[in-house]
Amino acid sequence: MSLVRQYLRESVTARSLRVAAFVSCSLVVAACSNGAVSGPEGARLGGTLDGRATTASGLEQRLVTKVESAPAGSPYRAMLTATSTLVNTGSATLRVGARTCIVREDDVETNAQMDRFEPFIACAAVEMDTDLAPGQSIGPLEVQFGVRSGPGEYRLKVRHAIAPDLRAEASFRVP
Repeated sequence: MSLVRQYLRESVTARSLRVAAFVSCSLVVAACSNGAVSGPEGARLGGTLDGRATTASGLEQRLVTKVESAPAGSPYRAMLTATSTLVNTGSATLRVGARTCIVREDDVETNAQMDRFEPFIACAAVEMDTDLAPGQSIGPLEVQFGVRSGPGEYRLKVRHAIAPDLRAEASFRVP
């Protein structure tokens, strides 16, 4: 009888560990779900399209920027959110290497004084390679900044695709 009890106790423990591992993996995948490939409807962006870059093969990066007032007491003059989406506008499937849930420091160029904020999520991968069919998109990929620069017009360049290397540039205004 004690062998049966020990077997049941071990199988309950093993099941509990498997369930915990499954839930943990599911949370990680859900946290990075923005890197999923979607159909043409996923290529639409909210707001005004501020920047665009295109390769000869038809890979297009669409960049939207949104400037908001900084919270009271903040060391920043404004808060900037940049949203990038990659779209295959060509007629053939493309092999694309792209950032999935965060951008690296060397993926961002700007003439403004800004601090980049990292998301509080765990990523299964920072980048991925995928075959992107015509009309499909990758993203959106969102990057947030605290802007320290004074009033004026500034530029922001973001690399979303790393193979092929593609950087869209947009301008934004700090009031």
